[in-house]
Parts: sequence; C-alpha cells; structure tokens
Amino acid sequence: MKKRYLIALTGVLSFGLAMVLPTVQRRAATSHIWRLAESAAALPAKPVVPTFAQADRVIGRNFGKRVYLFHGLPGLDGYWQSPDRQALVDALQEDGSQVVVVRLPRARQAFYADGGAAYCQAFSAWFSAFERNISQRYGAAKEYTVGISYGGYHAMLAAQDPTVDGWAAISPVTDLSRLDEFRWQSNSRCQPGTPSIAAKPGLMVYGRHDKRVGSDLLVAAAGRIEGGGNQRFEAADFDAKGHGLSAEMVAKVEQWYGLQQPVS
Repeated sequence: MKKRYLIALTGVLSFGLAMVLPTVQRRAATSHIWRLAESAAALPAKPVVPTFAQADRVIGRNFGKRVYLFHGLPGLDGYWQSPDRQALVDALQEDGSQVVVVRLPRARQAFYADGGAAYCQAFSAWFSAFERNISQRYGAAKEYTVGISYGGYHAMLAAQDPTVDGWAAISPVTDLSRLDEFRWQSNSRCQPGTPSIAAKPGLMVYGRHDKRVGSDLLVAAAGRIEGGGNQRFEAADFDAKGHGLSAEMVAKVEQWYGLQQPVS
C-alpha cells in the first residue's frame, strides 16, 4: 500500500511540475522525482547479503606500497576511463605502488534494509580474506585504501581492517539517504568506525558545492575525525564543480599518498 501511494504521489507531482516549470527545469525536476519514486517502490522487506568478487585487475609490481582502489556508482565498468579518474590511477601507479582495482557488488537497496548491518559484516569478512589473499600472492607491503564517492565510503570501511595502514576518501558518501537511489534507506549501522580509522593516516578531499553527497555532511565527518585529536588526518575542500573530481583534488591525493612510506 505504501509503495502504491508513493507512486501515485509521484504522478501527481510530475503533472504539477509540467504545468508550472520551464521545459529544462521541468525535465530535471521530473527525473529527480521519478528516481525517488523508483527508490521507494523498490524498498525491500529484508536485507540481502552481497556477493563480493575478486579484484578486477592488479596493476604494477609490489615495491613496498599497495593501494586498494574503490570505484563509485553506478559500477566499475568504464569507471576509471574518464581523464580525471585515469589521472588518479596514473598518479598512484607513478608513485611506485601496486594498484588493486576492486570490484564492488552493484549497489542495491536491499543491502541496507537493516541499516546496513548485514552488509558491513559481509564486507568486513570479505575484505579481510581478500587482503590476505593479495598479500600471499604479491608479498607484504604498506597498504592503503583509496576511493571516490560510494567507493570513498568503502575505502573508509576497509580502513577499519587492522592490516590497512592509511586511507584517502574523495567526496565520500557518509549518509546513503542523501542519494536519490537510496533516499529511503540508511547506513546507520554500517558506518566507518571513527576511532579505528582516526588512528591511521587519512585524507578526505571534497568540493564545497557538492550536493550529491552533501558537503555539509563531509564537513561534519571531518570534524568528528579531527575532534578525536588525530594529528595524521587531513581534510581539504576545493572549489570544484558539483560532485566532480578536479585536477586539484587529484594533485592533493597524489601529494598525500607520495608522503606515505613503503615497507623497507
């Protein structure tokens, strides 16, 4: 009944917008409302545990530093092929690091029907086993997690693992309900543990005008980490357009990551 009501309400709102807004604004607003309706209509009854895959690929040899790279939405295919994101991959590799490109399960609302508790447990167990497998295959190294948006959220989750030495999150999702796709969901029970990641070198970069994940939420998240007295955490904001990855952001991550020492 709730789903039917939400869909019906969407139809009414869409018709109302068609009557009062100019064409371009009408299309954008209508698209936004339909995304919300689709999200509400897809509300699951109970959580579904994700199935994680192995790395999409491993780039480079192990010279003592390794970075696990997490992609954003909607998925991995073609994600790193845009010039700005490819620049990030190149910068990490040029630093002499082995880059492990991680493939996350395609995001589904059903993962977060319980606030993400089952998802967090499954991700933690998978990443721990995955890290052991990579280390056995390629040898010991200083290990870091880096991700963008939804991947930034996962980079912070993965940084809770004791084997991870540091992390960098680019415009990370801190509250899934801010995203249209997850408007009726919550990751309230699947959040990066501030004490565990705050004890490690960390970096958060984001745009001041990011409405996709909410720059206000990122300011608050950075404040919580800094409030713990961690001297090895840094937050940097940029005058970037929207949710995009600017050259300045890439340069900041490159500079921060280059300061991290490899296993000697």
